[in-house]
Amino acid sequence: MSAISLSPFSTSWSPSGNSTPASVTASAQASSRVPLASAVSPGVTRNSVTNFTPSAIPEAVPSTMGDTRFLHVTQWPLAMESIDVTYEAIAPSQTSSRQMQVWEQTPTTAVDQIIGRNASATTEKARFAGLGSALIEQAARTGSSYRQTVVNLGAVSSPDKIQGKATGAMWGIQSSPSASATFAITTQSGATVRISIADQREQRATGSGIAVQIEVDGNLTQQEKDALQSLAEGFDLAIEGLTAESPVLRLDGLLKFDSKLFTKLEFKVDIYGVDQDGVRILKLGANISADAKTREIELKSPEGTVRMKTDLRQPALWGTADQKAYAVRQYLSRIDKAAERGHADSGLVDLFKSSFAALNGGYESANSPGRSGSASISIGDPVDLTRDANAFSEGDKSLLTGLADFDASITATRRASNPRRTKEVDTFEYTLKQSTQVSGSSPSNRGFIQTQSAKLSAAYHQSLNSTAAPKLTSDSATQNYSYEKVEDSSSTQVELGYEKDEPVRALITQAASQSLHVLKVENNKITENTAEPAHVQSKQTDLLPLLKQLKRQQDANPLTDDEKQKQLQEWGGMVLGSLATD
Repeated sequence: MSAISLSPFSTSWSPSGNSTPASVTASAQASSRVPLASAVSPGVTRNSVTNFTPSAIPEAVPSTMGDTRFLHVTQWPLAMESIDVTYEAIAPSQTSSRQMQVWEQTPTTAVDQIIGRNASATTEKARFAGLGSALIEQAARTGSSYRQTVVNLGAVSSPDKIQGKATGAMWGIQSSPSASATFAITTQSGATVRISIADQREQRATGSGIAVQIEVDGNLTQQEKDALQSLAEGFDLAIEGLTAESPVLRLDGLLKFDSKLFTKLEFKVDIYGVDQDGVRILKLGANISADAKTREIELKSPEGTVRMKTDLRQPALWGTADQKAYAVRQYLSRIDKAAERGHADSGLVDLFKSSFAALNGGYESANSPGRSGSASISIGDPVDLTRDANAFSEGDKSLLTGLADFDASITATRRASNPRRTKEVDTFEYTLKQSTQVSGSSPSNRGFIQTQSAKLSAAYHQSLNSTAAPKLTSDSATQNYSYEKVEDSSSTQVELGYEKDEPVRALITQAASQSLHVLKVENNKITENTAEPAHVQSKQTDLLPLLKQLKRQQDANPLTDDEKQKQLQEWGGMVLGSLATD
């Protein structure tokens, strides 16, 4: 990308066609042997650049050239016959279009190259491509702050008007972007790194463009820099997933941060659009935070809200990768069934499912090699069975889900879709929870109670003639439908206890309830109003005899690995099974 600096020390020349003054040509040939990231003109320093923030917009200083304190033009239209320039890195560029490209600071870094490339893209995914990783890599490499903005403007009638128009465009990008992303991380030593990207994709009256900023507060050690750089690809993948046409959470790369070096990570993405009335709305807002103890996700869209929180304080209870993957598959299947029963929005459900999978895929079991935060308890240490990797046996863990405790919910936006009966509100709310209480003074006197619960509350309009939602208007002819309300709940509780390393309690208790209320309307008249009796089920399974038998077999004649795994998988299936459609 060619770069021209508007500067009070510039010399005047008039571009004509593709010709370039001899002095510029000589400089261009000299600088062409220098990588763009290090090519900076003599006498030009970043300290002379005016800081631009939304709260402190530089006021234009009238002059024959306009205020040129911080603008660098890389493209201008042929219609502007002359412009005062100072050569920076590469020769200038003229374009036959009625567009100008203006930079806040001289574009010299690898990040600038990516910004310049992305600024002409037409989708948010393409405009953010590679930008997050480049910013993290620059922060990790330099350990210092940085800021840049590029704007694409409609041509102005004269150079002295560039400053005012570009300033307005820069302000517009920061204050009202079409999409933005921020990443912040805090080190154990107290240093913070914050990276922000603001994009204005639409060509507004003020222009379009991209603004980025790196803010480093404190000094980063080399180890912290290396750990920060390892998150670069994860940052890109997270942004790529959320800016896709069908958004999805991809957090594995970010959530595997080193908790020995970093105390907290925050990631936020906002994508805007307009509604049917042309009003600016938030199309998707994502907030993710993580530390050594918890991880939280909140996603908002016009369709509803997804929330999820995991508790990472009991790593001794987590299962193997295979056990966790099985549990996640079972839960995703439950979510699908609940969505079908409650007629949920498919896009919102997909976000919920990807959130659930993402938060349960970024932590390892206590026995995983290199896992931080868990260890075997030594003699003399305070007893904490929740962190002792060897406190619970393989058989014990087969009676657990293998997942960290969580609290997850999906709530659809309430809508009164029938103008003739506005009290008939379409709703969908589904919650999933798991909590685990550990007891015992030692591994030989250990115990736990793990409770899983699910609750579905939904209401929807159903066409009498098809599976599609009815198109209801104030016209009586459209009033042919059923309005159905669903209330379901289920729970599974597992209790396990040992005394002197002998099992004394092993119970699985399950309960489920389903109810349905149907209001049927034909030709705007209620023809049916029925409430089905709640269908309630409960079941208790005593596994203590089987557990004792397994222990005796192991002591007398150990089972083969295949036999043991078959038994453990059977128990795991009971723990994750349900009595009714959740």
